[in-house]
Amino acid sequence: MTSVSLPPPNAERFDTVCQFCIVGCGYRVYRWPVGQDGDSSPLGNALGIDFRGQLPALQQWIAPAMQSTVTDSNGDRYNIAIIPDENCSVNQGLSSVRGGGLAQTLYSPDRATSDRLHTPLLRLNSGEKPIPWAEASDLGASVVKAVIDRWGPDAVGMKFFDHGGGGGGFENNWAVGRLFFSSIGTRTASIHNRPAYNSEVHAAADAGLVPLTNAYADARLSDTTLIVGANPYETQTNYFLAHMIPNISGASLSEKKQAFGVEPVDKGRIIFVDPRRTMSVASAEAAGGDRVLHLQIEPGTDIILLNAIARIILDKRWHDIGFIRRRAEWQTFEAYQRSSLSVDRLLATVVDEAAALTGVKSEKIYLAAEWIAAPKMGGFRRRTLLHYEKGLIWGVKNYENIASIVGLGLLTGNVGRPGTGISRLGGHQEAYVRPPYDGGRPARNVDEAVRRGEVKCYWVGGCNPILTTLNSRSMKQALIERTSLVQDAISHTEGKSTGVRVARIVDALKEGGMFLIGQDIYPTETTRLAQLVLPAAQWGEMNLTSINGERRLRLYPKFMDPPGVALPDWRIIAMFAKRLNQLYTKDRNPLMASKFLDYDWKTSEDVFIHARYQYDGSKNDSMEGYAGVTYNLLRQAGNEGIQTPTRLVNGTPVGTVRMHEGGSFYTRTGKARFIAAPRPWPSYGAKLERQKSKYRFWVNNGRANHIWQTLYHHQRIPYFWEHNPVPFIEMHPDDALELAISSGDLVKVSNDLGSVDAMAYLTMAVKRGHTFMLFGHPAGSVGDLVSDHVDPDTTIPYYKGVWADVKRIRAMPQWRERMSFLPRNIAT
Repeated sequence: MTSVSLPPPNAERFDTVCQFCIVGCGYRVYRWPVGQDGDSSPLGNALGIDFRGQLPALQQWIAPAMQSTVTDSNGDRYNIAIIPDENCSVNQGLSSVRGGGLAQTLYSPDRATSDRLHTPLLRLNSGEKPIPWAEASDLGASVVKAVIDRWGPDAVGMKFFDHGGGGGGFENNWAVGRLFFSSIGTRTASIHNRPAYNSEVHAAADAGLVPLTNAYADARLSDTTLIVGANPYETQTNYFLAHMIPNISGASLSEKKQAFGVEPVDKGRIIFVDPRRTMSVASAEAAGGDRVLHLQIEPGTDIILLNAIARIILDKRWHDIGFIRRRAEWQTFEAYQRSSLSVDRLLATVVDEAAALTGVKSEKIYLAAEWIAAPKMGGFRRRTLLHYEKGLIWGVKNYENIASIVGLGLLTGNVGRPGTGISRLGGHQEAYVRPPYDGGRPARNVDEAVRRGEVKCYWVGGCNPILTTLNSRSMKQALIERTSLVQDAISHTEGKSTGVRVARIVDALKEGGMFLIGQDIYPTETTRLAQLVLPAAQWGEMNLTSINGERRLRLYPKFMDPPGVALPDWRIIAMFAKRLNQLYTKDRNPLMASKFLDYDWKTSEDVFIHARYQYDGSKNDSMEGYAGVTYNLLRQAGNEGIQTPTRLVNGTPVGTVRMHEGGSFYTRTGKARFIAAPRPWPSYGAKLERQKSKYRFWVNNGRANHIWQTLYHHQRIPYFWEHNPVPFIEMHPDDALELAISSGDLVKVSNDLGSVDAMAYLTMAVKRGHTFMLFGHPAGSVGDLVSDHVDPDTTIPYYKGVWADVKRIRAMPQWRERMSFLPRNIAT
């Protein structure tokens, strides 16, 4: 029997937020010295629960995965227990399989997380050499300066996180943005999961909408929720379970009656637009029965489906003409009708064409339009909440994809009132507070700049592009070839002064080399090629702030020390900026030296306040604006926090429950714009059409419930790694039968770009000719199969657009012995 230690009544307690997905569930952290445990009586433990007998179902408890033992920098050992917060409105005491194991991600010398980066490393031909921070910052800053002076600021490339939660946060993001945009001034920048520095939702911004418009409570109040290209059970678990499911099951009816008075209310409905029958679809059907509609589209056809639904609504006169006249730019509505909705063509022709291309029957398209917009009894407008995520964002034409769902939402007036919204569901938590990026639009493709040799110094922080970028095999080869020249220069100047070493490095850069800086918490494929490796602190080892999917800003406090001399990212950035200031001052270049001033932050709150100065509490503040907010206010607010943007009322910050509620949008006129997503359907493009005609299977890809991103934590938790030794690939049983493939077989997925080994998983969740593969796995990246195709208007890749063949390699009986291949998309 496995037992856990109980926190004593005097254990330290911290309110914090999960480091993983955008939902940002609230948790309580208990910390107490090893050997000073509480007992099982209700007065003998900090939870106040009687553990002497069997607990009731759903009672708060501490599972083995919720506890860990850590060692602080002074050698003191502490027990840590991390349990979901029952009083947090976000998750209401629920934990996802990821959040329920937060304690297993903490650094400990006794577990697999012991391989954390502890100290700065210099890579020589003979291996990695630990060096002090002073040497690391001197060398790194000297190389950055040499590159700026000889090739200009754009020769310094960066790829960094832009998110909140684990390792990100307002503080670290502000520091990164200040260094690269305000101080260095580079335009050669990219965000962790894409090849350029760009929004994934430019079309929404052009329409005047923020990415996160609604409150989570709106999912409990809506008449219908539309989910396009997302699988919220697995990727926004507790938003789905605590807010969407109660709506379609009828559990939130009393809230609706209280909110809407005489307006008719009923159990909610939910529409999924997804090629797979996901766990979200199955769970919703178990809770809502026939109040669930699944539109199982063919890849890349979202635009024509959403526009066909909108056209039906227009022809039925279900659109919100009052909202459009008051709140939208009328001329853009007229253009939208002609271009996107094809009003010059017969409705039946438009719908039949959509049905043929999408694979969705016409009657289902009509039904979706009815669920979204048909008036309720008494003429009340239907309240529909529109959500979308990577299936739409990373689709064949990013800009028009987003424009089509935004247009549908504006057409029906479904933004800015309870039970509505037009929002992305999100991946990471958000924390985008940075100075302006001056790279223009469409943003430059940094992956291509690296391959072409234009980037001389490449600084990668908190991400692993070798696993996650498109055409990743080509990227890895470019990094190997270019960094090897610099590594030789470093090795041949061992024991020499920094000046001599930098001169040799510059010579290597002239010959096509590239100096790679890797900043992370773990060794990765990218840091293993870096000449300079910088160890960063993670969640729980520093104070940070972030917002979740309803813009709820909270403090994530430090409750343990980082390993070795690892530092928060903002401290690393400040150290390098100060050294650059010193180098330019010594060089008698006051103009450049002045660009690296104002990094004298002593605490994380200093950075938080520094970033806050860009907000004044007016209606012009961006979605993340937090005028007037302090750490003390956030400590008092606990896991409820405050919803951004904050407005100052008599000097006091007041949160914003939902965006655009007053009818104002972020455009010059203050009115929303319809953005065209016109016919003809853009097709897959010549490159992908050739791939599609040559290979048998569409390889859809994405995340799974029990794993976060590149498994950077979960590959170090034995259970998850043992059950996911390679990425799984879902296949239809009939397709697998023709290829003599069984669940648990090792298969090779290959196309003209590369090949990846995967574990076959037979399931009816995918249609024939479709597959679904876990992305970002360190033992096999689907990025090796993704072409370099991007939307030319946004530089967003078509990550979902992969066609390949699948071939059986051999049976793997050891996999079948330790894991189940029963269907995952079944709920009862």
